[in-house]
Amino acid sequence: MPEWNVILASFTTPEPIGTTAVSMLLMFPLLAAISIIYKTTKLRAFFWKTMIRETVILFGVLSGFMILAIVVLNLVVWLMTS
Repeated sequence: MPEWNVILASFTTPEPIGTTAVSMLLMFPLLAAISIIYKTTKLRAFFWKTMIRETVILFGVLSGFMILAIVVLNLVVWLMTS
């Protein structure tokens, strides 16, 4: 039974994620999951080719927006601290 305590405790304590540039790469699997789930629920008729194409487009748009937001926020912080 001790393994259940470890499993339950993992949901109550946050996972430590740094603020380095490498840790920003963790957003891509999350964006991929969001894109797949969103497009799967929003398609009227499910066709693999359409779903994959629209998922890739949504993933690209979300990734581009997130990268743009990271660059803008880093520039703002750089300007404020220099």
